[in-house]
Amino acid sequence: MVVEPRVGRNAWIRPGVKPHRLSVIADSRKPEAVLLGERMRVWLTERNAFAEQDDQADMQIVLGGDGMVVRAARSQHDVPVLGIDFGQFGFLAHVPPARWETRLNQVLSGRYEVRVDATIRVDLERDSQPLRSMWAVQDVVFHAFVVPGNGQQMSVLELYIDNKFLNPLPGDGLIIATSPGSSAYNLAAGGPVLAPGSRTFAITPICAHTPMRASFSVAESTSITIVQLGRFAISVCVDGQESFDEFAPNDVAHITADPRRFQLVTFPDTSFFGRFRQRFNYRIRPGHRESGLFHAHSDASTASTQRTSPGTDPAGTIG
Repeated sequence: MVVEPRVGRNAWIRPGVKPHRLSVIADSRKPEAVLLGERMRVWLTERNAFAEQDDQADMQIVLGGDGMVVRAARSQHDVPVLGIDFGQFGFLAHVPPARWETRLNQVLSGRYEVRVDATIRVDLERDSQPLRSMWAVQDVVFHAFVVPGNGQQMSVLELYIDNKFLNPLPGDGLIIATSPGSSAYNLAAGGPVLAPGSRTFAITPICAHTPMRASFSVAESTSITIVQLGRFAISVCVDGQESFDEFAPNDVAHITADPRRFQLVTFPDTSFFGRFRQRFNYRIRPGHRESGLFHAHSDASTASTQRTSPGTDPAGTIG
């Protein structure tokens, strides 16, 4: 079921329609998610709205973290995904477990929206011949790694934007992120957060070995080309879930927008910016407890004169 977003100022938002069948995917590593998944399947079956097979569903319910949401989208790109937050971040998987029944009632009555974002296609070439094609929902990362016997190596990536040479980028690598991926590794590397509907990709160097470390925001229609000029092969990884580790010197990567779209279920009473403010407020995860692993190294350690403000508790969970 591929539905183009409506034309207009908010073309990146598609109004929801009443789904007929919903699949339920729970992170098997998290017992709480598995238990709630079973309850959800019973609840949906009682309403004649449960899909046993993922390919029979017109909406995917994912109980896990943001990675699980992306994995579900990669598996069934034409089916919208609703994420129930059992992760450590909860930006894409934004519905708190306590609110699952309220949100599913809204879904079954068609009172929801679908955020539609571009995805990335990566075509790798060697000696002008196709080498491999990859697809990213969140980001594609070019990254150097430790070479046995040669230590940590630096990558050198020659960057072209719209077929125009920009610069060689020596360093740890480069990130190209979509709007939903811009708040992940891209943000950690100092890149911009791309708001929904911006129709842009972020290009962000990783620990660039140059005073010029600017990140770029370019239109989705922009062609991006990368030439590998380092001494050793580096890794090309999409969404942190699929990688090609033999991107060798003189290989070329072409990055463009893919026709496939990432479709995330949201609700009219939620806000991207509200969720962003909450999730990144002092980088504190609401409800997080200390691991208990900390211990002082020595009583002789110099006491710090720096103190942090206790601040205030983050706002309640949005979802």
